Amino acid sequence: MNNMAIFIDISKCTACRACQVACKNWNQLKAEQTENRGSHENPPDLSAHTWNRIRWVEELKNRKISWSFFNDRCRHCDPPDCKDAADEFVKGAIIKDKTGAVIFTEKIKAIDPDEILSACPYDIPRYDPETRMIYKCNFCFDRINAGLTPACVKACSTGALQFGDKTKMLHLAHDRISQLGKNATLYPGEDYNIFWALPDKALLKHIG
Repeated sequence: MNNMAIFIDISKCTACRACQVACKNWNQLKAEQTENRGSHENPPDLSAHTWNRIRWVEELKNRKISWSFFNDRCRHCDPPDCKDAADEFVKGAIIKDKTGAVIFTEKIKAIDPDEILSACPYDIPRYDPETRMIYKCNFCFDRINAGLTPACVKACSTGALQFGDKTKMLHLAHDRISQLGKNATLYPGEDYNIFWALPDKALLKHIG
């Protein structure tokens, strides 16, 4: 199997959060209590039970409110810093699947979680003290290996999320960036298996 990728065009995202729900359903993740915090954004952060969430970026432009919706999750770095960190302690605690997925295994329980959490430049993995596991998006590698698309991509009705061979996805991403104009950019770059087309480079200061 070729290296696969998910391309996310945030200009097409409507924040319907179907991807959040699909991720929860497929991975059988617990629901979490949320509350009105004066924002449409819920839950407020990723967790051991939330691996994918929509971040709302609100800006004032020309006296008008502008919203952008960023589908935050593991970038599946290639190569992954978290795997390099884990390999110093336990080989096989984090593996890179043939699909391009970066997967945390049960062996990770033998490693101080801070060693893994601090290795991620995007603050994505979350530790669950009850199970002693560290969790994040697993790229739906089980679905991919069964010939299916990731659950989040399957649920997206606007075409904001697309899945396929990485070379093809990068081609689509660069084409889309050209269409979006001179301020558009690819985030975080080509050395990842999940990447985004941002319509404006100014969004980088909000998503890190």
